[in-house]
Amino acid sequence: MTKAKSADVFKITLRNDYAFKKVFGTEENKAVLRDFLDCVLDIPAQDIEDLELLDKEFHIDSVNDKTGILDVKLRLKNGTIIDIEIQNRWNDEFVQCTVFYWAKMYTENLQKGDMYTKLPKCITINIVGEGFRLNGLLHSEYRVLERHLHTELSDELEIHFLNLAAAKKQPVQGESDEKTGRLVNWLKFIETDDKEVRAMLADNSPVMEQANETVDVMLQDPKERWLYENRMKYEHDKASWEHFGYTKGMEKGARQKALETAAALKRLGVELDTISSGTGLSREEIARL
Repeated sequence: MTKAKSADVFKITLRNDYAFKKVFGTEENKAVLRDFLDCVLDIPAQDIEDLELLDKEFHIDSVNDKTGILDVKLRLKNGTIIDIEIQNRWNDEFVQCTVFYWAKMYTENLQKGDMYTKLPKCITINIVGEGFRLNGLLHSEYRVLERHLHTELSDELEIHFLNLAAAKKQPVQGESDEKTGRLVNWLKFIETDDKEVRAMLADNSPVMEQANETVDVMLQDPKERWLYENRMKYEHDKASWEHFGYTKGMEKGARQKALETAAALKRLGVELDTISSGTGLSREEIARL
């Protein structure tokens, strides 16, 4: 009786990266991941069909370690690599961080002697809970474009931001095949910690119902709840550090990361203005790298 009551009052949100990976990053929930990607990416549905999860294990060190990142990484059948990360709060380093991580993904599979044409297309999808500052859009997509003509240099760099705060303001969308409406519902599903809201959203989609069943299993399993709370405690601790200003002592490290990101993008031939916009460094600083 006590356990049942405990499960009833326990709340889960997929803004927690452990819960997010349990729902979107496991073999048994590939259909859930495919449906979500179909809403975000402008590519044919058949290209998502045979996706391969690249890191589907839950390493206990990553779950318990405050520095561990529980993202969802996958490869499409055409070789495109995608990384999905959930971030509860926007911070001043986020743009540099996602550009750096994209550059790392782009180059890490190139072997010595390989031609640059073997570099894969890489996509990062960042789901942001609070404080998104770049614009007021629900879904933003950034690529490398010519500044005046707005023509694309290459489709190999693609960075998405999904704004949960913007989705929260939207009404629930009914049954529809339209991508934007489905994406709104998915983002509301990720954002909420209310099981009744999740159940209502799941009524409109068999795939979302499958996702909701995964959350229900977590609610009933004491070990899963403990792992969830362990990750949630880290989020609360990180927010406290930021509130009391401890991140100021990390400014030197943030600048070093920006310099490393800029150097990597410069080697790839990205325009200096684009690198400057993404890293916050001046053209002069980048030119000296």
